[in-house]
Amino acid sequence: MWRAGSEAVTQARETAAYLRKGRTPGSIPAADRPTIPAHTVRDEAPRDPRELLCRTCRSRITHEDHRVEVNGAHEHTFVNPGGFVHRIGCFAVATHLGQIGRPETAFSWFPGFSWQIVVCKTCRTHLGWIYRCAGDRFTGLLLDELVSGP
Repeated sequence: MWRAGSEAVTQARETAAYLRKGRTPGSIPAADRPTIPAHTVRDEAPRDPRELLCRTCRSRITHEDHRVEVNGAHEHTFVNPGGFVHRIGCFAVATHLGQIGRPETAFSWFPGFSWQIVVCKTCRTHLGWIYRCAGDRFTGLLLDELVSGP
């Protein structure tokens, strides 16, 4: 079923699929490369092994200390309307993320919350969704797209 705003979701899925097909940050075409130089992320202070980094480019995304429980659990497994299985972890704080599209309420895995796709600002890998409801918000990150630092 076609719905308004579904083009952005489809485009985000296609971008995420493109980046997952064995692409590395160096193999991304120049037109698709992020504008933030990688050295600004990588040349910072020594990393904490409890930091969680983007699997593709190793940018800092969150920390184990920012884990939160939503609906009684930190980790959730969901199947989206397209049949794709996603295992996410919920985090109160996540940084270095770009948002794609407008917030959407249809098919929300957390009733009452709107969702919006988030990607790594450096390599544009799809990392999960930000969820909002009134003044509450958290980020559901795809655990398979994160690695522990350093």
